[in-house]
Amino acid sequence: MAKFTTAGAVTTHDTTDQSIDTRFGTPLDAIYIGVAGDVNLTLSKTGESAVLFKNMLAGTIYPLSAKYIMSTNTTATNIVALDTGSQYA
Repeated sequence: MAKFTTAGAVTTHDTTDQSIDTRFGTPLDAIYIGVAGDVNLTLSKTGESAVLFKNMLAGTIYPLSAKYIMSTNTTATNIVALDTGSQYA
């Protein structure tokens, strides 16, 4: 598993692009789920179609490069964005 060098709380939002963020400077490399639930997101290299990940487990790191982590249909909470600082993680 990659070593993460930066982490930050995710504020879910349907139109805020979270793939390139001033906190990170590169696409996110993973997300950590604090409280289990569904996560509705689009991946950074796909179109604008959202994918609903059902029942993501608490305490788990998912290697997903999310562009949007939407508030609509997202029930998981305490989501943390993780980044390695490299675009080649």
